[in-house]
Amino acid sequence: MFKLVKVTGTSMSPTLEDGDYVVTKKPRRQSNLTPGLIYVINHGELGRIIKRLGDTKHDRCYFIGDNPSSTPSTIIGAVERKRVVGQLVLVIGKSGLRRV
Repeated sequence: MFKLVKVTGTSMSPTLEDGDYVVTKKPRRQSNLTPGLIYVINHGELGRIIKRLGDTKHDRCYFIGDNPSSTPSTIIGAVERKRVVGQLVLVIGKSGLRRV
């Protein structure tokens, strides 16, 4: 199942810009999340966020933003795998459609 999500904010700039839309797919298995890919997370305190997976340890994921001024991973904290709800597939931005 695919979903369309609007990007708000600049935490993933320059990869994703405020106002872009992203097409996401549900990860096949929560155990197969890949560091370096971008995911949508339902964070317990920050709400829905889009971040790049930095690392995984056991049942926890650690995410980072592409923009140096993004919310630091120390604030995001360890995220349970079950909170990862989408993996980015496509970006629809001002310059058109592109794969991520």
